[in-house]
Amino acid sequence: MPIVLMTVVAVFSCSCDKDKDDDNNQTGASCWGENWLIGTWEGTTPSTVTPFAGTKIRIVFESAGLVLDDNVAGNPRKAWAYNGTLTWDVGGADEWSMAFKTANWPDPDINVILYECLTAAAINQGTANISLRIADTLQTDPWHSIDLDWGPYILPGSTPETSIDFYGDVEVDAGGTLQRADYPPDNRIRLIKQ
Repeated sequence: MPIVLMTVVAVFSCSCDKDKDDDNNQTGASCWGENWLIGTWEGTTPSTVTPFAGTKIRIVFESAGLVLDDNVAGNPRKAWAYNGTLTWDVGGADEWSMAFKTANWPDPDINVILYECLTAAAINQGTANISLRIADTLQTDPWHSIDLDWGPYILPGSTPETSIDFYGDVEVDAGGTLQRADYPPDNRIRLIKQ
């Protein structure tokens, strides 16, 4: 879904200017490279959304691998998948961790965090998104599934953000009882870089 959305944004924002930059190895000055996510990000689920109100989340991004490097309607696009660990309910009674890996993209496309950035070449404007798909592959009870997204986000400048507001859903099945929390765009999970 994020890649399709980025394609729509790219085609919509494409200018009639046919000048081409021979340096298609760069995503443009306004796109942030893969290293902006490297490090530890922490946050807490909104207290207004149940279940899981006030649950602490930590994501440690260790490294990135370039998985896409192409053009969409003449606009440079790059995407990176990351290696690291997501921890749910940090320090809590139900703490759970799962590794995500570059090698998991695009198949099986689970336990993957993908950051994609596309530059509208005519105006040198970057648009980015993050897709986070983490699920239990080691246990079935309790079973966790975390599907979150950020973007599409028009990058405001060359300095990367230090917070990410994710929307999406979290599901936990414990003892055959499924609990689900939805985080709509107006009530997101904010993670802050530590």
